[in-house]
Amino acid sequence: MPSDTAHPQVPPPLVALAGWLAPGAGYWLIGHRTRAITVGVTILLVFVFGILISGIRVVQAPDMTGSGNLMQRVLTRPWFIGQVLIGPVGLGSAYVSDQLAQSATYGKIEAKARLAEIGTLYTAVAGMLNLLTIIDSAHRAAVGQFGEPPDELDDLDTAAEQQGRA
Repeated sequence: MPSDTAHPQVPPPLVALAGWLAPGAGYWLIGHRTRAITVGVTILLVFVFGILISGIRVVQAPDMTGSGNLMQRVLTRPWFIGQVLIGPVGLGSAYVSDQLAQSATYGKIEAKARLAEIGTLYTAVAGMLNLLTIIDSAHRAAVGQFGEPPDELDDLDTAAEQQGRA
């Protein structure tokens, strides 16, 4: 991983936002290109495999027009909290799923079997993995900016990368 002198300091909130908008983008902003590609592709593949296993209808946003307070409505479909953590991909998938639910052909189809649970699990886990990468990339961006000492593992990664270039 590059040294701090190779790239300008990026504010951690910007790194976190970029990581939510596109999985791996937070790492890309701080100069960790290989990690960004590896993490981004992996998270997107897990999400896509979840949809391929069970269909797009496993990504369902909670019905916000129902009765009860906001928390009660969100908890009717708690897995969506994990699914939305993948960013616009999750929101877009929920929109497509909602549009299909309103169509005459697909409106009556709703995933209920064990297979749907697996697809839902994959999509929610992809979002939670993205949350971990957001936290990690924002932390890595903050190291050194606010007086935190650098991580020992980052020093080892930097030394290994510099040895690979030689």
